Amino acid sequence: MKYINTICLLALVLMTTSCLDFEQLRNNPNNPQTVPPSLLFTELIPAPQSSFAGDAYSFSQYHMWIATDNATAPSYQFGRGNFTYEKIRNIDKMDEEAAHANAPVYSIMGKFFRAYYYLEMTRRMGDIPLSESMKGAENPTPAYDTQKAVYIQALDWLDEANLALGNFIQTNPGESLEGDVYFNGDLKKWQKVINAYTIRILVSLSKKEEDADLDIAGRMQRLYSQPDQYPLLDGLDDNAQLTYRNEDGFKQTYNPDNAVYRAAIVYVDTYIDMLKKYEDPRLMAVADPTQDAMDANPGNEGDVRASFDSYAGADFSANGTVNSSKKLDGDFSFPNEEKYWNFIGQPAIWIGYAEQELNLAEAAHRGWISTNAATHYSQGITASMAFYGIAEQAATEYINSHAPYITGDEGLSRIHEQMYLALAENSDWESFFMTRRTGIPSYKFSSENEVDQIPVRWMYPSSENDINQENYRNALISQFGTETDDRNQVMWILK
Repeated sequence: MKYINTICLLALVLMTTSCLDFEQLRNNPNNPQTVPPSLLFTELIPAPQSSFAGDAYSFSQYHMWIATDNATAPSYQFGRGNFTYEKIRNIDKMDEEAAHANAPVYSIMGKFFRAYYYLEMTRRMGDIPLSESMKGAENPTPAYDTQKAVYIQALDWLDEANLALGNFIQTNPGESLEGDVYFNGDLKKWQKVINAYTIRILVSLSKKEEDADLDIAGRMQRLYSQPDQYPLLDGLDDNAQLTYRNEDGFKQTYNPDNAVYRAAIVYVDTYIDMLKKYEDPRLMAVADPTQDAMDANPGNEGDVRASFDSYAGADFSANGTVNSSKKLDGDFSFPNEEKYWNFIGQPAIWIGYAEQELNLAEAAHRGWISTNAATHYSQGITASMAFYGIAEQAATEYINSHAPYITGDEGLSRIHEQMYLALAENSDWESFFMTRRTGIPSYKFSSENEVDQIPVRWMYPSSENDINQENYRNALISQFGTETDDRNQVMWILK
């Protein structure tokens, strides 16, 4: 009887399990198959570069690293770029999880991020796979899309993301984003960022303003003339930025835990001399006087700090040993110790209001939008001054007396100079991209920097020659007339 009962029990178990899907039986409960879209959203949010860290601000000639021993000049031999298709895969996954969770706002943000990551790849390297990318085993060797095609598709995605997010906000009042490190879930602020980024990209295409397919002026005018549909950043409170604090994982890079930074990082004269040229009060906010200046007037620190002659930067193109000797002699200005040599420093900006306003000033100056260029120019400078704690009255006096808006080519150059000052030690590579496009400021370089010209692009990942050789080489020939992959080749956006 016991044997019969055992057989019956086994039969019942088999009948029960036969109704389950094999995938259900195979799933590991300790390895979840789904993830909240908010976690993917957090991972996809671009992180800003901390001041005095990485290559972006050094290659833009704001600061440089001068070691006391083994001193060498900075090398401008850029490495290779990175394809960030893992970000696109995570966007695809976020779309999938958003559908499961009935959270469409994450799919809307995914469209913005999709445009962002494709654009940031093409801005660095040129043509990239887009339309045939992300096919997996179905197409492991995707063809490259032209840079123009990438820009048109990405600009369309940005426009669609803005309109979709605006509609979502209107129909879902009170909804917010979880996992938002910038704005604590504020959707309206994200909509503003999408449009500020779109303005950044449109202005970066200034060399293609006559291209009818891109319709740069038309896109810019439609965006600017419809503030209800295309809201913009209203002030510094709308900056997409991270604020540091004295906690592990939240400290800025330039801090007392990294003592070597204090001794090695000095300002570059490209930046310092432009501040001095305009008698710009931001100089005193960001830099300390040289030790030579302090020693020449002991007991009068206030007067020393107030004099523009008390500040000097290093020559980026000079011999490393020469710069090291001058640093030890007290010839160069260091970052303002009181402001920066701590764990907080200044917020790290990804996309900011000052940049937006100066981009709008350029757009108006070029006649793309119907507005007063001088107004946006002044608002951009005033915002940059406020970021450094300089009062509005002082900013107004500076603009009126030292850097007023002017028309013509000289006025456009002045907008670019003020953009260079506003982007100092923030917004990652944006300053470098602006200089690459405009030639302002004129970077210093020599054979000490191991180049005979400033590079204008990153080479493609070396893996492309191994796994996608035919399409990779076809893209090089199509763009540059050669199978050689070189940092000095001029991309479509720069022609």
